[in-house]
Parts: sequence; C-alpha cells; structure tokens
Amino acid sequence: MKPAALSRRATLTGLAATTGLSMTSAKAQSPIDKNKLYVQLRGNLDGNDGLWSYSGAYWGKPQGEIARQLFRVDGFSFNTMILHEDGGVDQKMIECGFWQHPGTGELADAWTNPMNGLECEPKHFKSSQSLSFDKHGNWELPEDRRAAMRYAEGTIVSPITNGPVIWSQERLITKTSRPEPAAGSDPLVYGGQVSTSTSLVTYKANIADLDKDFVPTTMHYQSMSGWYPWMRMGQKAGICSFELVGLKHPNATEAPERVLAFLNDRRPGFLKDPWA
Repeated sequence: MKPAALSRRATLTGLAATTGLSMTSAKAQSPIDKNKLYVQLRGNLDGNDGLWSYSGAYWGKPQGEIARQLFRVDGFSFNTMILHEDGGVDQKMIECGFWQHPGTGELADAWTNPMNGLECEPKHFKSSQSLSFDKHGNWELPEDRRAAMRYAEGTIVSPITNGPVIWSQERLITKTSRPEPAAGSDPLVYGGQVSTSTSLVTYKANIADLDKDFVPTTMHYQSMSGWYPWMRMGQKAGICSFELVGLKHPNATEAPERVLAFLNDRRPGFLKDPWA
C-alpha cells in the first residue's frame, strides 16, 4: 500500500477557521490524527529517516533493595516511518548503544556488577525492531509472532496538549517464554522461563512546528524489564530500567561528538549504511 498524500495542517487550519480558536489552544487540537502525529514526531512525513541521538542512565533494582544507576548510556537510531492511506503505520528502527561506567563515562567493556560482585562483560548493543499499527493505533503482530508470545499489547496513545506543546506516546508491553538453558552453561545467565518487558516512549514538539517538513522533536524513554544475561544475576527477582532523553536531528552530523566518536570507533559504517 502506498503512503498517503499528506496535508500537514489541513485539519488544524480548518478547525481554527470555523471556531476562531488559536492554533495553540488545547481545544483546537482534538481532531489531530494520533498516527500522523506519531509519524511526524518520531520520523518524517516525507519518508526520510528520523535520526535520533539519546543519552541517559540504566538502573537496576533487586527486589527489596534500592535502585542504583548501573551505567550511563549513549546511542543513535534510525527510524523509517510510513503512514498508509488507511491510517495505519509501519515503523522500522535500528540503533546502536553504548554502556559506560557512570562515574567516568568510559566505555564499560568490563564491569563488576555491584549487585553481586561478579565480573561481567557488557554487550554494547545493535538492535532493531519492526512494528505495524492499525488505523486506531493498535499494535498489529503477524500470527507467527503473536503465537510465540504469552502476551503482547501496544498502542499509539492519543495526543496530549498543554498550551503550545504537544506529546505523542507509544506503549509496548510483552511477555515471552525463554528456552531452557543449554546443558553445562553458566546458570547465572539464565533468568527463568518467562521474560517481560514494558517500553514507554514520549515524543514532544511545539504545535506551531507541525506544518514544517522537519518537526523539531525531543524524546523521553522509560522501560521496565529483567536482567540482561551478561549481568549474571540468574533468577534473582528484580527489574532494570532505561531512563533516556533524546533529540531528533535533520542529519547525522549534528549528533553529539561523544556519540559520533563511539559510533566511528565501535560501529564504523553504521551512520552511512545503518540497515546493512
């Protein structure tokens, strides 16, 4: 299906003309298409990738104990967005992220887990996802993927406005089964039969920018999930959480020098051909 031919502000300007309301009025924003807004803020309506740099912290909290920051995290992602004529959305993302010691900011190629005192080897990540949402903003999974999950729920949330500012949110909640560990493997890398994940991301922009080809946007990301296998926490109860903020860029060269240095050193070629 081909992407829709889009008029970026037709709905808003039409409403303002008939009601006399300011374009920044929360009341005037009620007809905003949440799927279209999601595409505008996370990516771009013209089909160009949304380019994001992000920074923040990664937290760990064993059950019954206080949370502590385990890492600083920096990364970069490419987001391809397609808004279809029927209102559905396809979203494809690929990212690279880097674990760093929170006190020094140095890359954490080796790390002593403060929760159990064990030596670990963090895995700097290159990960991807492909999602589809229907015209109502509900996550659509292919049957084979849904059958492999115990639970899967996702949605693009209706926009929230406050004065001149607007937010778009995406929520994903999953519960999956883990295979049994291989015989003789380290028992501390196996987290149990079930894995759960909650992913909460919010994109923020100014309403006045929604008629632009490139909408300047910021992001806040929060997650809840279990231990990574390389943390060697075994089946100890507890959760980990990303706490990230990000900025969308018109081109990759505007990313922070720190992020560009990590990518050029550890992921050469990623910025030129991320989908390879």
